[in-house]
Amino acid sequence: MIKFKIVTPEKVIYQNDQIDQVSIPTSTGEITVLPNHIPLVSILQSGEMVFKENGQDQYFALSGGFLEIKDKN
Repeated sequence: MIKFKIVTPEKVIYQNDQIDQVSIPTSTGEITVLPNHIPLVSILQSGEMVFKENGQDQYFALSGGFLEIKDKN
């Protein structure tokens, strides 16, 4: 499982410790993050982010920002 958080400059708008995977548009193309992904920082592109929560797809619109994937430790 993936600990997943969506943060704006004002507040945390979504947080869940039980995400199966997430697909995100970045400046170098779309990536899919699965459990145990290597650490990464990337710039986000405008588009649609899709994550699986309890086997169901959830959709969020993105207008930019950045992505940080941290090690479990």
